[in-house]
Amino acid sequence: MNRGTATSKDGTRIAFWSEGKGPPLLLVHGGACDHLAWFFVVPLLARELTVYTYDRRGRGESGENSPYAVEREVEDVLAILGTIGRPAHLLGHSAGGILALEAAERTDKLLSLTLYEPAFVVPGARQLPNPEILEQMKALLSAGNRAEVVRIAIRETLELPEAEIAAMENGPGWEQLCSVAHAIPNDWILWERELVIERLSAISTRVLLLMGSESPRWLKIATEAMMEALPAASVKLLNQQGHSAMITDPGLFARVVLEFATAGSLQTQWRIET
Repeated sequence: MNRGTATSKDGTRIAFWSEGKGPPLLLVHGGACDHLAWFFVVPLLARELTVYTYDRRGRGESGENSPYAVEREVEDVLAILGTIGRPAHLLGHSAGGILALEAAERTDKLLSLTLYEPAFVVPGARQLPNPEILEQMKALLSAGNRAEVVRIAIRETLELPEAEIAAMENGPGWEQLCSVAHAIPNDWILWERELVIERLSAISTRVLLLMGSESPRWLKIATEAMMEALPAASVKLLNQQGHSAMITDPGLFARVVLEFATAGSLQTQWRIET
């Protein structure tokens, strides 16, 4: 795997990695993680594509300039695409899906755009987290309690029961989640981003929307809103998967992404899970 850096518009250095051969694909990870969120799926995608992963600013090996602003993160995506230097596929997951979408609105150099449950809070789907939660997380971080910040993020985002969260704490990925806990408040700011349906018409590339059949209802509603706004988009329901299919079933995830990227289209298929 090759390592490189891109310089964002504000001078922040963004670390990225590349692997594989073929047309480029840039992966934008979600919250509470870094480029290792794609660890299991990169080798599968790299069989047919040159896969680029990166640490979003403030995480891993990437720098960070204060104060945080969503616009700076969108500029990071565009900076890496510029460093790649040729048209690329772009894929964003969760909070990273919001960034990928906004980047796609600002460039005509994409081969395709894939969005896996962008974490927009659509009116009526759920309430935005109470602002007090953000302040609570900041206080916990100041006190060095990263684990509780991760627990809060999981409760709010994935709506998992306490027993499942406790099981995650005993799993191999918990330490990695805690290592990026300091960046979780930035994703809370991303949650305030509004899905503006009218802006989707600015996207000039073909789009694939991914949705897990077992994902939280509010994330499904956001994806379904995009389905309605982008009737020409290809849509794939990931059966028996939740919000992290690239980890829980990397083979399925890679197959769907490669099918769309290399063949150019997918038969549209989706259904509402109740």
